[in-house]
Amino acid sequence: NIIAMAPKDEDELVDMMFTATREKHPTFIRYPRGPAEGVAIKEQPKLLEIGKAEVVTNFAQSGGQKVAFFGLGNMLSLAREAAGQLKGAGFDVALINPRFIKPLDAGTTEFFGRAADMVVTLEDHVLMGGYGSAVLELFSDRGITTPTFRVGWPDQFIEHASSADDLRKKYGLTVDEIVAKVQAQFAEAPPVRLAALI
Repeated sequence: NIIAMAPKDEDELVDMMFTATREKHPTFIRYPRGPAEGVAIKEQPKLLEIGKAEVVTNFAQSGGQKVAFFGLGNMLSLAREAAGQLKGAGFDVALINPRFIKPLDAGTTEFFGRAADMVVTLEDHVLMGGYGSAVLELFSDRGITTPTFRVGWPDQFIEHASSADDLRKKYGLTVDEIVAKVQAQFAEAPPVRLAALI
């Protein structure tokens, strides 16, 4: 078995490195280049439960359309900002830190896939064959028909730029773009689960 993780910040990176030293399976940690989040690192690292996501914020049951954000690794901060804007616009938003690409937390992913009106996955990775694809495979296997919007890089050569932010703007990996696309999905036609059509 292979374990693949992506930390949300430098403190969780230390936890993942500590967890990796306790494993007997090949373990990979995917983290980005560039500056870290700037969070404090606790004195003693925590052993993470393999394949277990962190539910940062659950649905508030506010009555608004439910959107579940799965922000993998450094994309959690982007997901948090987008979730905050949508919450301000009346959406009921859940925020999940997946932590593990493999093994995927099937239970948590399925729960929010069934509870949400829309699922949004975010990853600093090519979309094809990435984390969002694994979520879609799980949904397909378990008959979950919730509309799912994936945010990530296209399957093509990505050129160099003066900053990562410039590239994210060009390829739509920004808070404004994510919020606009989610709102457009609901404005054009509220997401319909296929099961409702049968």
